[in-house]
Amino acid sequence: MLFSYLFYLFVLFACIVIACLADKYNSTKLRNLLIGLLVGVTGFRGYEVGIDTPHYVDIWDAVMWDLPVYQELGFQYLIRILQEVSTNPTTLFVTCSVIIYLPIIIRLWDFRRIASFPIMIAVLYMLFFMQSMNTMRQYCAISIVFFFTRYLFQKQYLKYCLGVLLASSLHASSLLGFFFLGFEVLKWKSFSFRRKIFFAFFVIVGLIFGVVAYRFAYDRYGHYFEEQEKSLGVLTILLFFAISCSYCMSKLWKKRVGIEPAEINGNKFIIKVSFVSYIVGVFLQSLGYFFPFVSRISLLFVAFGIVFWGILFKLTVRKSLKVIYFLLMIILVGLPFALSIYGNGFGTMPYSFCW
Repeated sequence: MLFSYLFYLFVLFACIVIACLADKYNSTKLRNLLIGLLVGVTGFRGYEVGIDTPHYVDIWDAVMWDLPVYQELGFQYLIRILQEVSTNPTTLFVTCSVIIYLPIIIRLWDFRRIASFPIMIAVLYMLFFMQSMNTMRQYCAISIVFFFTRYLFQKQYLKYCLGVLLASSLHASSLLGFFFLGFEVLKWKSFSFRRKIFFAFFVIVGLIFGVVAYRFAYDRYGHYFEEQEKSLGVLTILLFFAISCSYCMSKLWKKRVGIEPAEINGNKFIIKVSFVSYIVGVFLQSLGYFFPFVSRISLLFVAFGIVFWGILFKLTVRKSLKVIYFLLMIILVGLPFALSIYGNGFGTMPYSFCW
């Protein structure tokens, strides 16, 4: 066990160091090295590392022998394609690790002008690393949607919607990505009359789609609501408070990041989206205290929490506030990460490689 504790901490430390160097020297090679490190650790893990890992091995075998598989068709097709290359399940884990960490880190790299890249990588590791070795399909879908928000912010809505549909072929929960289109309301003041009419029409269609999606989701996942718990965690309440207060204390909505007006407005929009998305994500996550497994629907929104922490450290000027934020990050992000390792909450202890 001691080796596993030290190993996970070493990987965290290595990721932060590489991220610092990549950011300092604007090096995509070092960024790619960082991606390779995370892909290597998660992709070449032993089949006993992660609660869901043996289940994915069973799915791999079931597809190979043409047995019934109850996952999204896109994931089944992915396995069939990979099995043309190799019959080893590790091929699936390496591929999914690439799908998870390549798009999401490239997207985080896009934000480095307004957000601290090393902080984002540290938060990514502590929030997603252990979990990604379990609900692997969902994290693949989250990464794809998160990457395609690049096109959402560039107002290329068709490309973004295609990205969401692609992600949904791996995990249906990624259809929640359509709700990110609603963040355009943050630009309401700059809309023309025609665009306001179009957006209002989109909201109406979105509500209809939401009702249909809710019925579908309840029919498929409603059993998750049957087992109820009633204990809201103190850390969740503190996280709500910390996000809201830090956003106000650092006056993030007033920050002028960029040179040209379009760049400044675009960055302000990203800041607002990160804040609102993180708040929504934490709220949805808190439902897990009352309905087990339901908190998983929050993961897509919590992904922008990674960006929020990076923005907070990059754009906060006062050193005293940065110290406070660092302590909050240790308590609210680092502590749950440490407890997950110590308590083996995700079945990732002890760590071993597949060979």
